Amino acid sequence: MRAAARELSSGEIKSAEIQELIEIMRETMRAAPGVGLAAPQIGQSIKLTVIEDAAGEKTKLNQKELEDRERYSVPFHVLINPILQPATKKSRFL
Repeated sequence: MRAAARELSSGEIKSAEIQELIEIMRETMRAAPGVGLAAPQIGQSIKLTVIEDAAGEKTKLNQKELEDRERYSVPFHVLINPILQPATKKSRFL
């Protein structure tokens, strides 16, 4: 995971191969269980990430504890060629 991953072209994104990879990544992430998985973590050097957090379902925390920890559910998302920028607002968790 130290090498830079390459961007996906629009043609690649729509390909059956990438669509199948997204489904495999979703299943792998959920089976872990995890809240995110990047393609380089499974040996694919491309800029592709899946995220999902069913916060209340994957923890034994009650609603107040989830809110105190600023833990909220995030529906399934696919991030393709993401660009990360430093947060401008300081978080107590950083």
